[in-house]
Amino acid sequence: IEKSEKANIPSRFSGSELSGFLPGNNNDSLKNIKNIVKKFVDDYPTGQKGIMFQGETGVGKTRLLCSIATEIFKKNKNADIYYIDWNEMVREMKSGESHTFRDFTSINSLIQRLISAELLLIDELGASEPSQWVRDNIYFIINNRYNRQKMTLFATNYPDISNDGKPSLSERIGDRIRSRIYEMADTFIVKGIDYRQKWG
Repeated sequence: IEKSEKANIPSRFSGSELSGFLPGNNNDSLKNIKNIVKKFVDDYPTGQKGIMFQGETGVGKTRLLCSIATEIFKKNKNADIYYIDWNEMVREMKSGESHTFRDFTSINSLIQRLISAELLLIDELGASEPSQWVRDNIYFIINNRYNRQKMTLFATNYPDISNDGKPSLSERIGDRIRSRIYEMADTFIVKGIDYRQKWG
């Protein structure tokens, strides 16, 4: 639990294991995702690229991210992993935007933590649309991790190409950030039922 708290893992998903991700017999797509995650964990920290999970709400993306953290902690209890929800990140950044006298101490501390983590998990990518000022700060983080070759994992509900009028991921996070993520992470589509109904 202490490791999960230090890594900022949500309490609901603390200790989630890959064995608890149950795709079902007829879901070859999720079986493939599970195998990809297993390989990532086995290869970590020597893998070349991160992973981005794209899919509808409730298909298990957050559980996958947190399960990866759990499995890596099993290998190395001192692994430097940090989880952050996009909304949390945007809210923290925004706190310095609207004040005449800005106190950047907490914002700078968060930025440095997100840049320095050996493995960063960014969940709910694009869940809220940031201002340009906030977006520039997030790009600064992503670009620094890119330049330092730091491993980053992402999860998002937004597709790259939308056929149903839903905004695309680039529309939510900006082309510059999406372009960097293309280079930093392989994208995998997570399909399936709403696992929140199954797991409760």
